[in-house]
Amino acid sequence: MKYLWNFLKPHIKIVLLLMFLYAAQTFCALFMPFVMSNIVEYGIRAQDLDYIIREGAIMLALSVAALVCALVTNAVSSRFTADLAADIRKRVFNKVNGLTFEQFSELGTGSLITRTTDDVGWIEETIGQLPYVLVSAPVMFVGGVVLSFKGDWTLPLILLGVAAVVLVVSVLITLSLEKHWQRGDEFTDVQNRIVRERLTGIRVIRAFDRENYEHGRVAAATKEMCNSFVKANTVSGFVSPIASLLLNGATVAIIYVGALRLQNTDALHAGDIIATIQYIALIANAILILSWQISFVPHVKVALRRIGAVLDIPTENVESTAEKVRLSGEVKFENVSFAYGNAKVNALDGVTFEVREGETVGVIGGTGSGKTTLVRLLTDFYSPQSGVRTLGGKDYCELGPVAVRDNVSVALQKSMLFEGTIAENVRMGNASAADEQIEEALAVAQLSSFVSSKEEGVNYRVTKLGGNLSGGQKQRVNIARAILKPASVYVFDDSFSALDFLTEANLRKALNAYLRGKTQIIVTQRAATAMRCDRVYVLDNGKVVGVGTHKELMKNCAIYREIYESQMGGRVNE
Repeated sequence: MKYLWNFLKPHIKIVLLLMFLYAAQTFCALFMPFVMSNIVEYGIRAQDLDYIIREGAIMLALSVAALVCALVTNAVSSRFTADLAADIRKRVFNKVNGLTFEQFSELGTGSLITRTTDDVGWIEETIGQLPYVLVSAPVMFVGGVVLSFKGDWTLPLILLGVAAVVLVVSVLITLSLEKHWQRGDEFTDVQNRIVRERLTGIRVIRAFDRENYEHGRVAAATKEMCNSFVKANTVSGFVSPIASLLLNGATVAIIYVGALRLQNTDALHAGDIIATIQYIALIANAILILSWQISFVPHVKVALRRIGAVLDIPTENVESTAEKVRLSGEVKFENVSFAYGNAKVNALDGVTFEVREGETVGVIGGTGSGKTTLVRLLTDFYSPQSGVRTLGGKDYCELGPVAVRDNVSVALQKSMLFEGTIAENVRMGNASAADEQIEEALAVAQLSSFVSSKEEGVNYRVTKLGGNLSGGQKQRVNIARAILKPASVYVFDDSFSALDFLTEANLRKALNAYLRGKTQIIVTQRAATAMRCDRVYVLDNGKVVGVGTHKELMKNCAIYREIYESQMGGRVNE
C-alpha cells in the first residue's frame, strides 16, 4: 500500500478540499433530523406556525447547502479521479520506457495493457471514493450515534451491536477474495497476450487452418478468468445484502422497542423517535458504505501490487548518469555471447566483430542467424552474458545507453511510422533539423519524386503505421529519418528488403556520398546488397562463420556462396 500515498501526495490539496466538502454535506445531513425533531416537538405539538416556518427555513437552507456541496464535490471528484488515473498511467509509461528488453519481456505487452487499464481503473474508482469514506462515513456514524443518544440511550445500543456484527461479517467475507482477483487478473493478462498474438498472426493462422486451436486457447484463458471473477464477485456480492438485512432488522427492532418505551416512559417523545429513526438511517448508510468499500479492498490491493511491481523494477537513471559525448565510428565486439531469457541456446555465441571508422560493413545470414540480436546489442538494448563491446574505443559499460544511442543511428527492420506528416516523421531523427535538411535526407532516400507528386509535399499526411504508403516508401522514410540524425555509426537493419534493385542501387550510391567518412553497418539477407560492402560478416546459428570481401567469401565460405547462388539463380563467375 506504499504507492497509495505516493499516488495521492501530488493531489493532496484536492483530497483535502473533497474531505471538507464531504464533511459539510454530512453535517447538513446530520442536523436535518435534529431540526425535524424540534418541528415535531415544539412546532406541531405546540401548534406554533411561526416556529414551524422558521425551522422549515433552516431545513431548506441546510438542503440547499448540501446540494451546492454535492454539485461542487461531483465536479471536483471527477477531475481528481481523472488526473489521478492519468498520473498513474504516466508513471507506468515513463517506467516502461526505461526498461531493458529483458525486463519488458518478463512483463509482456498483454500484462502491461491490463495494468494500465483495468488495474488503474479499479484504483481510480476506489481512491475516488476514499475522501467520502474517510470523512462522511465516520462523521455520519459518530454524529448519528451521539445525537441519537440525546433522545434515548437504549435505542442506539441495538444498532451499535448490529453494526459491529456487520463489520465483522464484511471483513471475514472479503478475506478470501484476494486470491480470486489475483488469479483473474493473471488470466486477463494471458487473454490479452493470446488475442494480440492472434491479431498479428492472423494470416498464418488461417493459412495453416489453426483457427480452432487458437479459439481453444482463448476459450481456456477466458474460462479461467471468468471463473475467478465470478467467484470473487459472488462472494463480495454477499456483503451488501447481509449488511442490509441486519441493519433493516435492527431498524425494525429499534422501532418496536421505541414504541414500547414511548408507552412506558415520559422521557421519550414522538420527535425523539422520528429523529432517532433518521439518525439510524444515516448510521446504517455509513455502515453500508464502509462494508461496500471493504469488499473492494482485496481487488485494489491486487491492483496496487501489480502497478507497484512495474514501478519497483530497478532501472538506471541513464538521463542523468550517462555521459553524452561524440565518439568515433569504431565498433568492436570481442567474444560476445548472449541468450534470451531462459533459452538453453545462445542467440550469439562467441562473436568477434570489428568495424573501423568510415568503413561500410555488411552482416548477412539466414533467418534466425543472430543478425537482429547483433543490432540490439550494438544499440545497447540488451547486455551480453559474456564478452566485451566497445564504441569509439570506450567500453559500453562506461558509456551507458544514452551515450551509445546518441552516437548510433538505426533504420530498424520494421519501419515504424506515426500518424502525421512525412516531415514530422523524418524530423524525429533530429528535432532541430531545418526544412532544407529534411528535403536533402528525402532526396538521398529516393523519395523526392514521391513527395513532389503530392500537392502537400513534405506535409503529406501519413496515416497510422504508414497505412497509406507502400512497403518500400515506408522503408525509405525510415532511412531518411535515420540519416538525418547526426551520429558516428549508421545501422541499416534489413532496411532495403522492400526496394527493387534499381532503387536500392541509386539509394546506396546517394547514401555513400551523403555519409562519406561515417561508419555504416548494413544487415541484410540479400547477397546483392552485401557484395557492395567493404567487408562482410557471415552469421549462422549465432556464430561468425566467415569474414572478408565478396570475392574472398565466395572462395572460402560455403554458407555465403550458397546464399549467393540461391539468390542469383546458380553459380555466377566473379
